[in-house]
Amino acid sequence: MAPSDPEPVISLAEVALARRDGRTALAHAARALELRRDDYDALLIAAVAHAREGAYPAALDDLKHALRYERTERRMTVFLAVLETTGELEARAFDERPYCLLGHLHRYLQLYDPSQAGPAARYAQRAVEVGDRADDGHVTLAAVHARQGHTARAQAEFAQALAVNPRNTAALLGQARYHAERGEAAEEYRLTRAAFEADPDDAYVASAFQTVLIQKLGDYRQALAAAEGAVARSPRNAEAWWRLGRVQTRLGDHRAALSSYQQAMQLGPRTAELEDSVAQVLLTLGRDDEAKAAYGRAIALDPLRPQPHYGLGALHGKARRWDEALRESEMGWALGGRDVALVVGLCEQYWEVGRKTDASTCVADVLKRDPENARGRALRDRVRVAARSASAER
Repeated sequence: MAPSDPEPVISLAEVALARRDGRTALAHAARALELRRDDYDALLIAAVAHAREGAYPAALDDLKHALRYERTERRMTVFLAVLETTGELEARAFDERPYCLLGHLHRYLQLYDPSQAGPAARYAQRAVEVGDRADDGHVTLAAVHARQGHTARAQAEFAQALAVNPRNTAALLGQARYHAERGEAAEEYRLTRAAFEADPDDAYVASAFQTVLIQKLGDYRQALAAAEGAVARSPRNAEAWWRLGRVQTRLGDHRAALSSYQQAMQLGPRTAELEDSVAQVLLTLGRDDEAKAAYGRAIALDPLRPQPHYGLGALHGKARRWDEALRESEMGWALGGRDVALVVGLCEQYWEVGRKTDASTCVADVLKRDPENARGRALRDRVRVAARSASAER
């Protein structure tokens, strides 16, 4: 079994779960989560194993981590295990009162069946009434309202959750998303920072805070301080080193970034995202052969990730191998890569091979999404000059 591949480990966890061997299932699930943070299937397996052992707070924490992602499990057998466990818990709900956990379980099932909103809300309301993790009960009520389009009610429930527990990161981030959708960057920052201060070592929260600092505010100084603080607190945390490398890359300190990424590789599993980050820095440093190898490893780890294909396209373009460059960049586009910084490279490659109509269409899309993009504006000007020259010749 490949030690860096979580899938066989999750399969072992499933086998143990089917045999009602909770301890072994939890051990395998924990290992899978080391290899791939917050893996949805592993979190659900852990939740089921904890719930069957009566460890309801631990099961609830597993579910909370899973439900903050906009995705579901990949394995039908995991879904069936959750469904079975929900029924078992309901049968003993009156005696053991796992109300908040049941609310979260039905909230999960609501992803497949909207009628589960009713049971989710009822159990969550009961959890609030009896004081069974009342703040998390309010979060479930908020999630139910939000999924039904009742934004004001959702925000009221998030506020109630924070009244019970001001450090509830799910409620803080829920409110932050609401303000982000309204374009209220100051409130989004305040709430995301509060979530980070409440739990700075939660990688999901730390990543959300870093995203706000870098992408919304351009506050690289604070982002660097937060990333350096995470590494200082947990020097063997691979993801903390990866986040530090991201900030250093943005700051143009590419050698420091490469060192941080290499430290992350030594401490944790090699992921496609990490290999891609290494490759980008190597490309910037002019270490093209090493960059090409890193992009190749990223593709091997995740063939559906578009970024490495764009990276290989940039490498081929640098060497003026335009056919290879276009093949890789168009593959990145076909795989769903729509990041402006990547797509503008594809636009430039169209221009270089004389596909001026494709270049014009491509750059129009770039500037529609990012009107101030410097490379896009420069290419648009070249396209316009060429069009005027062609018109004059006619």
